[in-house]
Amino acid sequence: MVNVNDVSFVTGSHVGEMIIWDILDWTVQACECNFWDPSPQLDTQQEIKLCQKPNDISIHHFTWDEENVFAAVGRGLYVYNLQMKRVIACQKSAHDSNVLHIAKLPNRQLISCSEDGSVRIWELREKQQLAAEPVPTGFFNMWGFGRVNKQASQPVKKQQENAPPCSLELIGDLIGHSSSVEMFLYFEDHGLVTCSADHLIILWKNGERESGLRSLKLFQKLEENGDLYLDI
Repeated sequence: MVNVNDVSFVTGSHVGEMIIWDILDWTVQACECNFWDPSPQLDTQQEIKLCQKPNDISIHHFTWDEENVFAAVGRGLYVYNLQMKRVIACQKSAHDSNVLHIAKLPNRQLISCSEDGSVRIWELREKQQLAAEPVPTGFFNMWGFGRVNKQASQPVKKQQENAPPCSLELIGDLIGHSSSVEMFLYFEDHGLVTCSADHLIILWKNGERESGLRSLKLFQKLEENGDLYLDI
């Protein structure tokens, strides 16, 4: 469990249930137990849930920011918005095995590590709004004849409304461990440290940032030695 603000905290269980509690009166502010499928499915909900393996819905870790709670559920990652009280983004198969640890980064980014030995960086992005009406199909519609079936377009619109408004996009994959990555620590100015069951501790650096720092130090050194001449 983790605290999300001064008056609330969140708990997760191995049966895939997340509850947000009020610390003052111990009441339930919100509850989410549909991580296996963030889109509502009234007809098959119970049947699908019974088919899930325990590891697929087990909540392993939480992190948070001012707007969202980020949950590591089975092999996937889920973003739960505190104001909307719903899942707004997910990656059901973020890794090949259970996600063990996650952390929030600046610029709407997220880091996750897994039993499969991988460490990945994700970015929370808003999805582009789709057109309200489906594209006409068929031979006659291809040449402009006929009209779109309004009744047939209703399930499509409903599906778009129920779909998560955001997505988690993979922007980085750190390859270096050969066994389960148990945990990591993030330092904003110094990079990322990961530890694994392969007995290795690896320090990862931002290549672009480090290259800029090395260039800056080089120019400073040349300026100190009087070897730097600038044309005016």
